[in-house]
Amino acid sequence: MDAVDLERIGLNRNEAKVYLALIIRGQATASELVKAIGVHRNIVYDNLEKLIEKGLVSFIVDGAKRKFIAQDPAAIIDYLQSKKLQIDRDIALAAKMAPSINKLLSSSDAQQDATIFRGVKGVKKVLSDTLQSREIWCIGTTNESIAALGDTFWKNYNQKIKAGKVKERILLNNDYEDKDTGVLKVGCIKTRALPKQLNQVTETILYSGKVALFVYSSTPLVIVMENKEIFRMYRAHFDFLWGVSK
Repeated sequence: MDAVDLERIGLNRNEAKVYLALIIRGQATASELVKAIGVHRNIVYDNLEKLIEKGLVSFIVDGAKRKFIAQDPAAIIDYLQSKKLQIDRDIALAAKMAPSINKLLSSSDAQQDATIFRGVKGVKKVLSDTLQSREIWCIGTTNESIAALGDTFWKNYNQKIKAGKVKERILLNNDYEDKDTGVLKVGCIKTRALPKQLNQVTETILYSGKVALFVYSSTPLVIVMENKEIFRMYRAHFDFLWGVSK
């Protein structure tokens, strides 16, 4: 087993490195993990917190130090079952939406233009396109988006939102943690947190009549659809989620 195997089950790259180092040692302090992995201490601390939330790591307090402990393999199964439950919910929602989508696609004015972008460069290209819009709606902002593109990229992106006076409303996943991107500090960006049971697997951005579906896997993927009816359907979905979020 290596870090790539852990990425395949859904951990991001840094989570996988930290978790593997902890598995090898059984238990360790954050400082010991920093030395073992050779990355910045903030990366280790941030990803330890994420692993604790996923139920894969626990800790004990020994004197003035925390010692982090890798949980037994059953914790991985529990984590994957939790992900499966969320995916099952999304599949059920997609099945419920399917008749409406088919009806729209069969109508004479529902010609669909869809484009697929792969890799970090593709993701950044789509996000650059969103900045040309006067208004943006986002569903399910994830920690994975920060892991994939980095704090600096998102900090610059949010500054461009501010400079362009783009109105943006964001529905954050319930477990989203903002470190230093500035998204919570820009006046023209309004945020709410989704209820935990409505956390999204994909991140969806609506802008200029387009719907962009972001998948932050080991190789990020974006599907952009330009269709008026599908856009209106997603906008209605956003408004519903906004109304039930805090």
